[in-house]
Amino acid sequence: MSAYWSTGVDLPNLQQPALARLTDFVTPLAHVFFLRHMAMPEIDRATWRLAVGGLVQYELSLSLADLEAMPQTEVCAVHECAGHPLHPTVPVRRVANVVWRGVRLSEVLKQACVSPAARFVWSYGADGGDYHGIDIPAYVKDMPVSELHGGEAMLATHMNSEPLSDKHGGPVRLVVPGFYGTNSTKWLVRLALSDTRSPGYFTTVMYNDRVVKDGIEQLSPVWRVAPHAVMVQPSEHARLTSGSQKIVGWAWGADAITRVEVSTDEGTRWADAQLDARNDHAWQRFEFEWSPPSSGTYQLRCRAFDSTGLGQPEHGVRNAVFSISVTVE
Repeated sequence: MSAYWSTGVDLPNLQQPALARLTDFVTPLAHVFFLRHMAMPEIDRATWRLAVGGLVQYELSLSLADLEAMPQTEVCAVHECAGHPLHPTVPVRRVANVVWRGVRLSEVLKQACVSPAARFVWSYGADGGDYHGIDIPAYVKDMPVSELHGGEAMLATHMNSEPLSDKHGGPVRLVVPGFYGTNSTKWLVRLALSDTRSPGYFTTVMYNDRVVKDGIEQLSPVWRVAPHAVMVQPSEHARLTSGSQKIVGWAWGADAITRVEVSTDEGTRWADAQLDARNDHAWQRFEFEWSPPSSGTYQLRCRAFDSTGLGQPEHGVRNAVFSISVTVE
């Protein structure tokens, strides 16, 4: 599966990817989505280097061999696309659950001795070029230094035990568990520590939600993953036989999901599903037993709530309540 964000994207098609294929806890590489904003860069892995600078005591220039010589770590984490940056309220439900392997970002920054004045890490990709008529010198994102305290952000070199492919951002990409995929910069070539946010186009214009606070509209960075749940069984437009049915899906968010509810009558009534506990930053499986009272067409819905009490809105946001239509014969 591939996609390229452009003005020609068919948004209705983006709303309903083949979620029915995502039945494995760890998503097979063949089913992991990949996206790019500009042309994919060509990188020579033998000569690739990562520059680390800005508000640091020691500037670094690291090769793949340098990274491989450092302590390695793994994390199983949900990888979710935030959606089309020009249409941020359209749910696209592009998601996977993968095992990343690489070096903790904190290990690299420890070598550089980050200044106490640093508040943000800017990450630069090797990709650049035209984006809807805007000349982008390089794809740049940022993240708060405070998010490094958990120690799970990493410079990933492997996905599901395989070397990170070119299309998925290899040889090295930044991975920030709990943040939307747009923040996990692909084709990583530079890190810069700063006391301010990056002025880059994808931090100041794209990937910002408009929120009203105290009557004033403000831009809110698209960073932390909002609670989300989808059904993978049954699939959209499935034709089911009468009798007991099993509704199965995945739920995830930056914070652990503590409750998933399912409705089989277009949202009139909701009931709790059985929910697995979270490991690492992985998604959580939920299951719901349903006995349709009669034949006919049913709209099934699911929604998740996280440990902070945050849930999924009905509509108008990227994590709007998920629904499918099925027919019981």
